[in-house]
Amino acid sequence: ALFVDSNEITVDGNTGAGTGYGLTVSHYLNLDGNIDLEGESQLIQTLNSDLEVTSSGTLERDQQGTADTYTYNYWASPVGISNITSNNNSYTLPDIMRDGTLNINFITSGYDGTATSPIGIADYWIWKFANQLDDDYASWQHVRSTGTLLAGEGFTMKGPGTGPISSDQNYVYNGKPNNGSINLTLSAGNDYLVGNPYASAIDAHQFILDNGPLISGTGATTGTLHFWEHWGGGNHNLGDYLGGYATYNLSGGTPSASMGTNDPDVGTGGTPTKTPGRYIPVGQGFFVVAETSGTINFNNGQRVFQRESASSVFMEANNPDTGLIPGRSIEPGEPTEPSADPRLQIRIGYYSVNTIRRQLLLTIDENATENIDWGYDGQLYETQLDDMYWMIEGDKYIIQGTDVLQDQTIFPLGIKTDNDGMNVISLDQMSNTAPDLEIYVHDKELDLYHDLLAGDYEFFKIAGETEDRFEITFSPGALGIDDNEFDTLDVHYSNDLESIVLINPLRKNIKSIEMFNILGQTIYSVEAASNSDYAEYEVSNLSTGTYVLQLNTENGILSKKVLVE
Repeated sequence: ALFVDSNEITVDGNTGAGTGYGLTVSHYLNLDGNIDLEGESQLIQTLNSDLEVTSSGTLERDQQGTADTYTYNYWASPVGISNITSNNNSYTLPDIMRDGTLNINFITSGYDGTATSPIGIADYWIWKFANQLDDDYASWQHVRSTGTLLAGEGFTMKGPGTGPISSDQNYVYNGKPNNGSINLTLSAGNDYLVGNPYASAIDAHQFILDNGPLISGTGATTGTLHFWEHWGGGNHNLGDYLGGYATYNLSGGTPSASMGTNDPDVGTGGTPTKTPGRYIPVGQGFFVVAETSGTINFNNGQRVFQRESASSVFMEANNPDTGLIPGRSIEPGEPTEPSADPRLQIRIGYYSVNTIRRQLLLTIDENATENIDWGYDGQLYETQLDDMYWMIEGDKYIIQGTDVLQDQTIFPLGIKTDNDGMNVISLDQMSNTAPDLEIYVHDKELDLYHDLLAGDYEFFKIAGETEDRFEITFSPGALGIDDNEFDTLDVHYSNDLESIVLINPLRKNIKSIEMFNILGQTIYSVEAASNSDYAEYEVSNLSTGTYVLQLNTENGILSKKVLVE
């Protein structure tokens, strides 16, 4: 038992990440003084540990969010209002959040925060999404600085200042610590913005298992967690927001989509993206989705001591190699040192014509199947301007788990693009693979297998959605291309580019390209066309209608009808 009287216990650390200690209470806490958790210090009460209801004291814990006044973080609180009659109390933000020792100035008019002392937070941007349908933006509930939040609920908030998104702002939680079982009601088909309600990290693995309808009988979620990352925009206009959802489940985690560079770890303007891992830090908010009606449950069995990484502004209470060991739960008092995930994992990257970057995860796990599996397959939560996703039973997924990977195994991909142009599929990373494992992208439209171990696959795609052209395979199939060159040659007219687009991956000799209208009149002609694998030929100011493209090669003629809009 731990008794804290009118004095203070300080658990050493500083506001820099990676410092601090864990304070574990295994049976009983009577808090009539103050516990100050400095730095990354954390309070862990184990599964059967009680907090005395009549405790009159408080707990302090720092957390950092994005300082930018235009950028959202998703938050939760490890404390509620302090009283001597109840635990896990509801709160308003002025009740529990400080700028150091100063009360935050919650600005009730206007939309911008202020980088003053104390800081000013525009309370217009404080919202929650509590058990609502996800297809209606109007379902967001306005909280502001006067609305009530329940223990375990998440909320949105923007920062007080300006500057790069990577700059952070320190906040101090001060109130009665949450402890024990915390439940929220979730209805089938709805989403809930929730968050870590404790003054310690929580184990996402254990949280997912505790909220599985087939496991506990009372859970409701799909077994996948969604973490918002706001990586661009520069103003308050909804249409200009640049962001997406990182995803985590029992197969592992993927970063949010980003924009501007073909690098899975860098987003807009060089801002690092984050891949969620096993441990969810103090104050981190995230979305869960209802598979059935039931209860979202947080409990002390999910609490662990895990510091955040040095670059954290949320979502990084994990070392880079921290993995998930399936079927393993944390016992009280067990150390939570990160364990490398032993499973075979493949990360497939996509870089679009509009510089959208998306990463997909494939994990081989004996508990998953080739079909849809609760907790192992994570659905696409938001669709970007351009996007790529696994196709499983006709639905779109970001994370896929399966139990078998063989030469004949095929994983279909879907791709959506907003414009005509070149796109890239890449192999971002493979871990725990056999040395002889091969991996290919099969372009069924061109009947072409590309070895991703040898390099990225670049291809031209007309705007729109394609769900049956690409697939990931582990044997080359008909890699020895048929001698008929027309199996790999392709030609389009791109209305976006106002150009004829030639796809010639084997760089066959093209004698000429001609374009005819429906009267047979020659509209365009070029001799000795380029023998590169990709070429564009501008043909603009055409009337709307049907035309014929003709490729003249050494082995014959290829003709194709195209529609000019």
